[in-house]
Formats: sequence, structure tokens, C-alpha cells
Amino acid sequence: MVGLAELARAGTALDERSIDHLHRLVGSWAPLADLSFGDLLLYAPCVDGFDPAAIAGASDLADNETGSADGGFVVLAHARANTGPTVHVVDPVGTIVHGPALAWLRAAMDTGEAGEAEVAEAGSGPVVGDDTVMEEADSLPLRDRRRVVDYVPVRCDDSPVAVLSREAAPAPIRHENPLETVYRGLYNRFARMIAEGAFPYERMERVGEFREPRVGDGVLVLDREGRISYASPNARSALHRLGVTRSVPGSRLSDLGLDDTEIRRSFWRRRSTVAEFTAGSMIVVVLRVYPMVAEDRITGAVAMLRDVSELRHHDRLLLSKDATIREIHHRVKNNLQTVSSLLQLQARRLGSAEAKTAVESSVRRVSSIAMVHEHLALDTTSELDFDEIVGPLVRLVEDGLAPAERPLKIQVEGAVGEIDGETAMPLAVVLVE
Repeated sequence: MVGLAELARAGTALDERSIDHLHRLVGSWAPLADLSFGDLLLYAPCVDGFDPAAIAGASDLADNETGSADGGFVVLAHARANTGPTVHVVDPVGTIVHGPALAWLRAAMDTGEAGEAEVAEAGSGPVVGDDTVMEEADSLPLRDRRRVVDYVPVRCDDSPVAVLSREAAPAPIRHENPLETVYRGLYNRFARMIAEGAFPYERMERVGEFREPRVGDGVLVLDREGRISYASPNARSALHRLGVTRSVPGSRLSDLGLDDTEIRRSFWRRRSTVAEFTAGSMIVVVLRVYPMVAEDRITGAVAMLRDVSELRHHDRLLLSKDATIREIHHRVKNNLQTVSSLLQLQARRLGSAEAKTAVESSVRRVSSIAMVHEHLALDTTSELDFDEIVGPLVRLVEDGLAPAERPLKIQVEGAVGEIDGETAMPLAVVLVE
């Protein structure tokens, strides 16, 4: 699998700072795709003679019509929206773009201005929502294979380094519902930030991919004073779970009984921040704040909410399970050490040397198993580094077999590495034997 950095270094003249800027953009553009209801593509000018298929590990690009790179643009990244169908059924990453698209791609790079275009080409593919209609879609006439393109230059250090496009099928004549209108407006605000170099942010606080709020989880739109101007239905539901029953539009989070520190911190630091709200011991809602900037001024924010109560409940169950397993290993270790001590007491009372040797051998076996349980009690996984046990086991054998006046030294070579507990216990006994 070829990544953005490999394609950019091999096929463009971008420097490392520009590549890092594009990496941060691609790492945070999933919400933008959902807000746009279309595909997002990232283009950059190619260096002459570039062949994407020649990159090591580029077998995934073999089915793309890469073509000649001379004077063209290469697709560095692609994202599909979860809120609508795609116009790119086949992954376009690594494709060399020529033809009509070059006009608006070059215009974006040369002028640094955003714009709109319409592309009609056989290779673009129609809008397809599921694989069962692909065969029928391939027979559509060319006029139905159009793409409406909204493009913006991606600015880094005061100059365009790439072009971001939002591509979708021409919308049927109908009235957009209020949610679609708001979301498209938010995407346009993000697009202007990209063109001004204000997005992506230099830093973004992380919450973990399984807890990251998405557009479908709930969206709040806030003005520059932190007042809520719009709340999506799912956002209202998340707030309701936190105990908010009053009207949301026109209110600040603090008016709703919620801490708005992260909103103010996001405005002040001009970067995305994360907050977590709880109600009782069971309800947990994560809030992701994106400050909106226009002409170097804060104009408001977009906040996305996600109810992660169920995920947090499973986390607690896992932590409780891990703690129980560690406690079991700890108690087994204590019980085995008690058995070992009792056997040692019994050995001292035996008169037969043969019987004493047999009991001492049993002590070593029990002690070796106790050591394995001791190490398992220190970790949450069922695996352990067996090499950490070898040393204590060797010392156990050295002390048990040789008198103090004639010490025995055992040299260990090699390594075992990590193994599961079920294997470690019999292996420890075998090592002692």
C-alpha cells in the first residue's frame, strides 16, 4: 500500500513541510467529507517522467490508468463521505490527471483562488451507491457521467501546494433540507480556511479513533461568542442524555449547565480541542471543537458530539475483568508459595536422603509455577516475557542443587521471548527439570 508521503516524495516537488501539511489535512478531513456530501480528492502537480506504478509497494495502483505524468496532476489522497453516494467507485489514488480537469487544477495553483467546474468524462464513473447496480451504471450515457467539482487551493506558508476538490454528481432539482444547507455551509467555511492556510490546525488533541465524534453523531454550530446557532437532531439527543431539557439555540454551553472551558480554549489556541461530559456514572458524551477562522479572526466554531456511554461501559467491564484475572494469578501465586513453604518444613523432618531429595525437587517445581503466576499478575495480557523468568528459575536451581562451599554456576544463552501463560507454566517446569 502506497501512502501520501511516498507518492508526494516520488512524484511531486513538494518539500517536507508541505508534505507534513498535507498529511495533517488528510488526517483530519473525514468530517469535511461528511459535511460536503461528496468525495474529497487531493491533487498535486507531478514532476515530469513520474510513474506511480514504479514505486515500491505500488501494486495497489496497478488497476489505475496512471498515464504520463508530464504536465499532469497526481491524486495523492481520496475520502468518501458517509453521508452520501460516491462518484469514484474505483480508488483514484495514484492516478495521473490530464484532460479537462487540468484547466481548473492549474487555475487553482496559479491564482490561489477557489472555483467551480463540471467534468464529463467516461472514466469518471456515475454515482453508484452499491455494487449491485454497477453493471447497470456502466451502461449510462456520457451525459449522466458528469461530476460537479468545487475546488480550493491548499495553502501552506503563503503559497498553494496542492488542490482539494469536492466532487459529486449533479444534484437533482429539489429543495435542500435545513440540515443539508447548514452542513454544506460549514464545508464551505472549512474550504475557505484551507485556501487561507488556517486549516489543518498545527495541532489537534486526540481522543482515540473509536471515540472520535463524526458528523452523524451530532453537530453544534457556535458563533464567536460561544452561543449555539444550530444543533442537529443527534446533537440535541446527546445533550438530552446529559440532562439538558431547555431550548438549545441561542444558549451557551454554560447556560445549559455544561462546562464551556474547551470552547474558550479552542478559540484562544486556535486548534481543535476535546472535552468529555458525564451525567451520573453511566452517561458519557465526547465533544470535539473545531474553531472557525476567517481572515485571521475567530468567527465561531463547529462542535461534534458523540455519546460513548456504551463504549465506556465496555471499558469498565474490561478493566474489571483484567483486575479479576490479575487478582486470581496473585492468589494462586500466594497459595503455591504456601505449599512450597510447607514442603520445605516437611523436608527438614525427613531422615531419608532420597525422600528429602524428592521433596526438594517438588519444591522447585511448585516454585517455578508460582513465578509464572507472579509475572502474569503484573500484566493485563495473558502473555509474558519468558526471558524475565529464566534468571530467577536458574538461581532457584543453583541454590537447591549446590552447597554454599561448592557453588554451582549455570550459564544461559539464547532467548525465548513472549509466550502465553499456558505454555509458560509447563516450560518453566521443564527448565527446572
